[in-house]
Amino acid sequence: MEIKIISFGQIAEITGKEFVTEATDLDSLKLHLIQKFPELSDKKFAFAVNRKLVQENVILNQNDVVALMPPYSGG
Repeated sequence: MEIKIISFGQIAEITGKEFVTEATDLDSLKLHLIQKFPELSDKKFAFAVNRKLVQENVILNQNDVVALMPPYSGG
């Protein structure tokens, strides 16, 4: 199923800011992204699905929006 990917910071420099891809869950999405963009294999990034930060594998639905976010620090 098609999902929209949006990226930020150093991740966007590798993948571009926005694109559409297919994946059934976050684990398969991560594998797909690393195959398509090998530079991601040594980068740390978090996933947000439909604006909610997630740390576990999540099943994705048609038209979900997944954000790839680099590490950030606050002040």
